[in-house]
Amino acid sequence: MKSVELGAKLDLFDNTVRLNLAVFDSKYTDMQVTYRGPAPTGVAPFLTNAGKASIKGAEAELTWVPTNELNIEASVGHLESRIDRLDITPLAVIPPGLQVGNALPFAPRWQGHVGAAYTLRTGSLRVTPRIDASYQSKTFFDATNTPEIAQLGGYTVLNGSFAIAPDSGPWQVTLAVNNATDKLYPVAGNSSLSTGSGYAEIAYARPREYLATLSYSF
Repeated sequence: MKSVELGAKLDLFDNTVRLNLAVFDSKYTDMQVTYRGPAPTGVAPFLTNAGKASIKGAEAELTWVPTNELNIEASVGHLESRIDRLDITPLAVIPPGLQVGNALPFAPRWQGHVGAAYTLRTGSLRVTPRIDASYQSKTFFDATNTPEIAQLGGYTVLNGSFAIAPDSGPWQVTLAVNNATDKLYPVAGNSSLSTGSGYAEIAYARPREYLATLSYSF
């Protein structure tokens, strides 16, 4: 693999803002893919070094602390990934969708996040509510870019939490909710539609869940 990255870390506005920026370009040789074999039936799955791929992109991370009580975080990332060359063994049964130009698995073009936390003080306690929103664009889960197991549309997930702790003390109680809107979206998948088994399976994210945690430092 060959990778080039250029970045900057900036502290701005009397150190109330931290901005991290990066651009990168990575090229991979001996990219690994899963294929079926031996020919002509193509039943058993095999893993092989099969070509070249590239990923380039940019990302930015922002932390803003306008007051001692308020903390705001945000980030955005952009990726462009593709298969540049394929060198497959002649004994392999290649899915029709595996071709040069495909996007790499688990490499969404856009990702973003914004979160905010505000700390209130009441008596000797600190109370900190926090909310986070994360976005991810269309995502493929295999090198053949199989639409039956892909996340074809972007989605946004909301998480929230409420933490209580003493100003100076060893414990903290946190109440939280993940996937607050109960969003249904896939996170992984596997398929073999072009072989005799002809299957496709997909895994979905966890539904809305509530959590309560107690931490104590000795």
